[in-house]
Formats: sequence, structure tokens, C-alpha cells
Amino acid sequence: ALAWWRLLQGKEAARSAAAMACREHGLLLMDDTVVLDRIELVGKTPSRTYGLRYSFEFAHNGILHKGGSVLISQGEPVRVVITTGSGQLIEEF
Repeated sequence: ALAWWRLLQGKEAARSAAAMACREHGLLLMDDTVVLDRIELVGKTPSRTYGLRYSFEFAHNGILHKGGSVLISQGEPVRVVITTGSGQLIEEF
């Protein structure tokens, strides 16, 4: 139950960060949701920790794009990366 609750908290934090980053760049977070993509090791040795990477879709000028991700790990800022045709937009919260 504790693991499920932590995953639920992580998903809500990722959704909130993705929505905020999309708003700041004039994008629309599709379906107002994120999807757990993978669990990965984050940080520098020896204090590596696990992070949750969520992916999301967004729209710009009515065109759907798949290229957004949010990385959440304990002790690190939430990192949002949005890949567009003109490069990557990176936000940390």
C-alpha cells in the first residue's frame, strides 16, 4: 500500500510539473496526464537513488507532439524536458 501511495504522489507531482512547464511555453498538456515510462538510477556515485520518469504528450498550434518527460527523484529538483522541432526546453522545479 505504501509503494502504491508513493507512486500516486509521484504521478501527481509529475503531472503538475508538466502542466506548469507547458503553460510557461504556451503548450497544451494533452489529457492533463502523464504516464510512468520507467524507473532509473539517478545521481552521482555513491549517493545514487531511484527516479521515476514519466512521459507525456502536448500540443502546439493544434499539432500533437510526443516528446515530453518528467524525472522525479528524492533529493533532486523535478526536471521537465519538452522536445520540440526547434530543440529541447528544460525546466527544473
